[in-house]
Amino acid sequence: GADGRAVLRSSIREFLASEAMHHLGVCTTRALSLIVSDGMDGNTSQRPWYSDGARKRLPNLPSMDDPRLKQYSEKQRREIISQLAAQAKADPDTLVEEKCAITCRVSPSFVRIGHLDLFARRVEMWQVKNGNGKMDESADDDDGDDAAVKTKAAEDGEGMEVERTPTPQQPQAKVTSPLMESRQYQELEELLWHACYREYYNEAYWPYWESKDAKGAALALLDAAMCKIVNMVAGWIRVGFVQGNFNADNCLIGGRTMDYGPFGFLDVYHPLSAKWTGSGEHFGFMNQPSAGYANFAVLVESLLPVIEAHGGNPDEVREEMLAKASAVFSESVDKVVRTKLGLDGGPPDLMAKEADEIWEDLEPLLRTGRGDWTLFWRQLTYVAKEYSPASGAKPNYDKMMDLLLGADRCPSVVNPFYDSLTKENKATLRSIIEKWHKALTKCHEFNVEQSPDAAVVPPEERMRLVNPKYILREWMLVEAYSKADAGKFIPGDYSTIHELFELCKDPYGEGTPEMHEKYYRRAPDETLRAGGTAFMS
Repeated sequence: GADGRAVLRSSIREFLASEAMHHLGVCTTRALSLIVSDGMDGNTSQRPWYSDGARKRLPNLPSMDDPRLKQYSEKQRREIISQLAAQAKADPDTLVEEKCAITCRVSPSFVRIGHLDLFARRVEMWQVKNGNGKMDESADDDDGDDAAVKTKAAEDGEGMEVERTPTPQQPQAKVTSPLMESRQYQELEELLWHACYREYYNEAYWPYWESKDAKGAALALLDAAMCKIVNMVAGWIRVGFVQGNFNADNCLIGGRTMDYGPFGFLDVYHPLSAKWTGSGEHFGFMNQPSAGYANFAVLVESLLPVIEAHGGNPDEVREEMLAKASAVFSESVDKVVRTKLGLDGGPPDLMAKEADEIWEDLEPLLRTGRGDWTLFWRQLTYVAKEYSPASGAKPNYDKMMDLLLGADRCPSVVNPFYDSLTKENKATLRSIIEKWHKALTKCHEFNVEQSPDAAVVPPEERMRLVNPKYILREWMLVEAYSKADAGKFIPGDYSTIHELFELCKDPYGEGTPEMHEKYYRRAPDETLRAGGTAFMS
């Protein structure tokens, strides 16, 4: 709304999502409080949103028998429709009046890659202006930098960010060149030390501070940040989270999830899925590791001026860091899939090969059958429990299929495929289950052989701890914020917020019978294409 205010709807989403991520085991900023401007004298703001008509209006997608698709095979038609459905979005069509609110978030720091990028660009501008590091002492080097804000008090009107303690007195750069005498360079190096102190004290601050080894600190920070950002993004894939706008300005060097605005948890799997209308393909679900790598590349470029000023070779550092990052970011999805399949503990080479082959068959099935990311993996965990290699249970692949597809409960509730599987797809799925269970058995037998005198965690338990049962689906959040803000003169009903907050605290547990019945289910069909639920601006 460009008025600098946050509204209750976005604040509720932000508060609950950040706490859900914490309990899901994904590194995140935390929500400290949520305060609403309520009552007769409360403040409100107008926001573009979706009318009831827009929420009920379905996008005009082709059907399987659409004559425009007759040249394609059935499998190709399903893939085309699946991709069109994932990208079918629209902008809001009305203005709504909403209560104002604010969520206060806390973190060891809120230093973003974009902050370092900004100060590095100022160094670059100084170099362009002064040429070869020779500064004109009579020139005014104030390029408008005094307006820079080194720490943020508020972010995009969506929440409060707080720097908890100041960094100790920063070291003065060793004056060895005109560049290092410049204010632009010294501010960049000071920000580096601040980031090291706040985020990577043991790795990048303490070993280098006394000797003022800024190059060593920068290299250590790059290594540590790479690991944290990779782990964060891998966590997003594991729990089905799409950040939505994962650029360098929304990427903390500490590898914590932030900017809970255009986010969303997956209902229907598609590699390009995203809730935000502006996400495009580059911020889609399975493209998040690539976006993370791009952000890390910006971080590398931002610290090269410091590394070079202290005697490092920028070309060598760039090549080495980006090669290392390319490998770990590209491998992150493969590792997540192996973990979710329960194949992360067996012979590394064999299990990697088996998992890759299973995923190669499973991914197109999830995509074209519009698989539910959370339900599929949790149902597979129940299959692993019922036919656990640890118990020696004899496999029955037909009954495994029934259990996976929710035959023990109403199929429209827990069947992880929103579209009915064809006969061919069912045969493929049965083949996948058989191959997976045999690999799972090999993995368990290997673990038992490696630890004959120790208790081995059964595969179903390892799977349970990485495949959540409960996530914050958007239809749940809509119910929570709609009750909380029914109108300026209507008292808010916060019962669903408290209920979801309790649900978030144990996402891997079974929950109460009431929670199981209400929240362990597919998204209602009408929410999958509705503005404000399936997508938003």
